[in-house]
Amino acid sequence: MAQRKQNHGRAPGKTQISISLPQNLVERIDKLAEEENRNRSNFIATHLERLADDVAASEPAAAFKTAKKK
Repeated sequence: MAQRKQNHGRAPGKTQISISLPQNLVERIDKLAEEENRNRSNFIATHLERLADDVAASEPAAAFKTAKKK
């Protein structure tokens, strides 16, 4: 019988990670997440994705590739 990989209730395509953050930063994140009506995980994932997009867009290689396609 084939074994099924368990994802412990996470949505497909999601990976759980663990990081350590200063308590005051967690408190700030929780407050901001509440203001956006999000949970902590969703807030962090959303803002990390935006940050990654901004960093990628600001890299010279990314700008060159975009200009080259036009």
